[in-house]
Amino acid sequence: IVIGVFMLLFGINFNLYYFLLLRRFRDAFCSEEMLAYLGIVGFSTVTITLNILHLYDNVGTALRTAFFQVSSIITTTGYASADFNLWPSLSKAVLLLLMFVGGCAGSTAGGLKVSRVMLLFKLIRRELRHMLHPRSVGVVKLEGKRVDNATLNGVSAYFPIYFAFIAGIFLILSLEPNFNIESNLSATVSCFNNIGPGLGLVGPVQSYTGYSNLSKFVLSMV
Repeated sequence: IVIGVFMLLFGINFNLYYFLLLRRFRDAFCSEEMLAYLGIVGFSTVTITLNILHLYDNVGTALRTAFFQVSSIITTTGYASADFNLWPSLSKAVLLLLMFVGGCAGSTAGGLKVSRVMLLFKLIRRELRHMLHPRSVGVVKLEGKRVDNATLNGVSAYFPIYFAFIAGIFLILSLEPNFNIESNLSATVSCFNNIGPGLGLVGPVQSYTGYSNLSKFVLSMV
């Protein structure tokens, strides 16, 4: 658990530690992105714990294992304390989604970053509200401040480009005859977000050695 906590600390925006040094405790502890980040970790840990409870002797072991793996994946640290390939599909699906999300902006973690994911959902909410109320003027805020249109346009452009690369790499890996969709998709997401282990044939107790030189080159370049 201690190692998991340290991993989570390095997935937080480093600006918040600077605020602590300046004794700006309100800015540090009331960060919207940090609270969302910890909320995702908490929800994922509880969900996986309940889902894998039957695989372990007691709740404590299941909780500790789930927390460590969630912390490792969302911070893109890449450690594994259990073979999560043996976990139920729900738990593996949660871990796969965490591979996309990643840590906070301004941290050592990879992934999309929590702030971008938050802005995406805020943009979707604004557009849905605009569809229902065409004359409404939607303002997107993050950390209590209005987000300018240039930033929103950048976020809107980032996601299609991001998923276009994911799709392209995934299609290249799909040329491999001995790897299934689960392995290829998780390998793509894992390498693109700098995580390490994936699912299926590239899980925590397997490796990427079975891929061809072309696939290895592509995964190394991303």
